[in-house]
Amino acid sequence: MKMGLPNGSSGILRFTMEWLQELHWACPRCRRPLTVEGPETMHCPACWVDYPCVDGIWRFLPPERAAFFRAFLRDYETLRRAEGRGADDPAYYRALPFEDRSGRFRADWRIRAKSFQTFVRRVLDPLARRRGRPLWVLDLGAGNGWLSYRLTCQGHVAVAVDLITNTWDGLGAHVHYDVAFLPVQAEFDRLPFADGQFDVALFNASLHYSTDYVVTLAEALRVLRSDGRVIVMDSPVYRDAASGRQMVQERKAEFVRRYGFPSDALPSEHYLTYDRLQGLAEALDLRWTFIRPFYGWRWALRPWQARLLGRREPARFLVIVGCRMQDVGGGMQDDEGAVRRKPRPYPSAFLESVRRAAGRAWAQGYFRVFQRHRYNRLVMETVAGKPIVVLPGVFNPKIFQTGEFLAETLNERWIPPGSTVLDMGTGSGVGAVFAAQWARRVVAVDISPTAVRCAQINVLLHGLEDRVEVHQGDLFEPIPGERFDVVLFNPPYLRGEPRDDLERALWSTDVIERFAAGLRDHLTTYGWALVLLSSVSDEVSFLQHFRVRDFLVEPIARRRRFGEIWTVYRIVPIIISNT
Repeated sequence: MKMGLPNGSSGILRFTMEWLQELHWACPRCRRPLTVEGPETMHCPACWVDYPCVDGIWRFLPPERAAFFRAFLRDYETLRRAEGRGADDPAYYRALPFEDRSGRFRADWRIRAKSFQTFVRRVLDPLARRRGRPLWVLDLGAGNGWLSYRLTCQGHVAVAVDLITNTWDGLGAHVHYDVAFLPVQAEFDRLPFADGQFDVALFNASLHYSTDYVVTLAEALRVLRSDGRVIVMDSPVYRDAASGRQMVQERKAEFVRRYGFPSDALPSEHYLTYDRLQGLAEALDLRWTFIRPFYGWRWALRPWQARLLGRREPARFLVIVGCRMQDVGGGMQDDEGAVRRKPRPYPSAFLESVRRAAGRAWAQGYFRVFQRHRYNRLVMETVAGKPIVVLPGVFNPKIFQTGEFLAETLNERWIPPGSTVLDMGTGSGVGAVFAAQWARRVVAVDISPTAVRCAQINVLLHGLEDRVEVHQGDLFEPIPGERFDVVLFNPPYLRGEPRDDLERALWSTDVIERFAAGLRDHLTTYGWALVLLSSVSDEVSFLQHFRVRDFLVEPIARRRRFGEIWTVYRIVPIIISNT
């Protein structure tokens, strides 16, 4: 690749044209190649859409996505204006992050400077030496472009991506710099680039603005070379998710008090946890390395001070480096390189058959000893605090407690408010009842007529008949052509032919395969499925049915019980490239 990096504003047009020729662009809607129509226009021949360059910024936000982000952009710019961000002096921008000439955010920029120096010393420079050439870096959440400017000054090629385009705090601030980089308005989940072009994709204090970490990171990995690095820098990390949730509530309350609105127009995730990072590593086949910059002793003592005062844990800010897992080794690493998680080996066919037989024997024995009194009789159960009627012949969600575990996993993160939900294999209707707390519409399906009646009773019991409807049929058969934002499924996860109604809820020969085959046709564009599996099942084989059909599989909740591990997996469809 050419590495001409002209300095000064007179070289910006020539520099931009070189980038247009060097980069392979793709439509953010359909991912088909774009044609360069000139220095200020790119065209998608499939969608018949033009993407212009306005004020030196390439605009790759289609109208429907601009409408989706409109409220967020309005609130974000209002907030940043009120905080006093930006300046009129170009020297202010060129001094960042090492000096805040406004004097208003010196503590923030001191952290950003330490993180940047750590990133350059520990990641960027060693990677450039190994490559033997300057690096192509995607600066995601570039803001006013300070990081792209710094990287370009060091001889690397930087593409600054953000949604904000104003001249004081967004991509429009590129006019203040004396070295040219490429500003691109685009969203994280729809990058306008073809596969495998960048050496580094860096989330610049921005990953926590993502609405879906799996989708966002998968898109970053798509545009990286096979040996590229994804970097998460200056996003808040907590050990305990409760601390993160408390931080979000405190932040909303503070924004309402100071600015009159909670600044939550975009359903962002807001924070990371180590458990969530481990789940993302499993979903995306990544290895994380954690690098801890030293921000000073006062900062280092904050966790201890919080414990002494009984406060929630403060956020940690790390430089997190992700690379694709190799065939051998891998796992989560700290900055000394100690492996924290190794990939699970694939068991032999013999061991798998032994495990399945043991699982079947355990399930039968547990049922006979502890739960027979609950089966095949009319009972009223309390599931996660809600009364649930169970008719004779309907699988009881308390027998093996998997139904209760799935219900307890549901919250407004996994059932977005106002969404549509399909509760597959609803049984007593417990999943539908819990999902209806947030969903606008819930459809429950079961093959058993008795289960359908039972689910209808529980819908009436909880006064949800205006939001929940129940259908009888096999898998997706009763709902042809319908699509949902979330699909819930607590499937029979043991291999074998069921011999009675109890075993129908636990054993099957092809339910998972048929469910995986039909799932994509019943999900909305940004939808997902939540599927519960057990460690006594053939998890590897079951999950492979989703992966081969271009789904990402992310564990979002786990619970251990008597040597068995239950896992709720989020199944997310990958957008298939048409290139």
